[in-house]
Amino acid sequence: MNRPAHARLFLLVWLLFLATAPPARAQDSGNPYEKKEILVFTPTWSDPDAVMPFLQEKVETLMLESPGRHDWKFLQVGYIPLYLRTHIRKSENNYGFTLTVTLRNGEELFKIEDACEICNTTEAMEKLAGLKDQVCDRLDEKAAEAARQEAAKPPKPPGEGSPPEPKGPRIVGVLDEPKPFVMPPFRQAPPPVRLWTWMGASLSLTAFVTGIVLLSMDDDTTCDAPYPGRQCPERYATGAAGWTFLLAGLAGGGLSGWSLYDLYFKKPSVVPRVTPTASPGQAGLALEWRF
Repeated sequence: MNRPAHARLFLLVWLLFLATAPPARAQDSGNPYEKKEILVFTPTWSDPDAVMPFLQEKVETLMLESPGRHDWKFLQVGYIPLYLRTHIRKSENNYGFTLTVTLRNGEELFKIEDACEICNTTEAMEKLAGLKDQVCDRLDEKAAEAARQEAAKPPKPPGEGSPPEPKGPRIVGVLDEPKPFVMPPFRQAPPPVRLWTWMGASLSLTAFVTGIVLLSMDDDTTCDAPYPGRQCPERYATGAAGWTFLLAGLAGGGLSGWSLYDLYFKKPSVVPRVTPTASPGQAGLALEWRF
């Protein structure tokens, strides 16, 4: 079968599924016992490793036998508001049973506990079947009590619980008249800190001091002997390097000093500025002076 045939077959099966699917589940009523259904969880054991597989299968088959007493259905799948959990404690030939019924939200309705001491598998299954019948009896009592409570409730007046009809717009507050916007006072920003300017000034000072030291060492002897002219014929020749460092320090210091003065001490221009203004029927000049 080619690919188009597969696609047509899949589409046909999907349409048949939609046509035969049951209608969407209506919202759950307030009575969880109305449909007489209960969801059965897999029975648990206190020591699962000590339980033979055939015994586990017998317990599961017994708990899923449906319908039970009073036509209660014990199911394994479905959106059911009642849960049944079974826990079994087994030690040699002694059995302990705990059957707990809860709502979907975890609220416990009731719990039934019993034991079977020194009994074989058949007797233990009979004891468990009796406990399951007791669960059906308790569920039937709960269903009857819920039905009585529902019948005792007063009927709701028509329209109660429905959302109120929307009405026309209503005034929730009165706004004040808008106020004119006022600019905040102008404050001159502090001068920025320029790292490179300070680094240049520091390097310039270092170069200037280094140049002075090198010039002071120029043509000095290289040792501290009693007769340095005879015993230390070699002398320092640091004059060129000293003048280089000295001039570089002076040039860098001048540039750094000018940058620092421009950054921290220079005042704004005091030259006045004249700006012409015009409006309907009149004209004028605006004089602006900053200081």
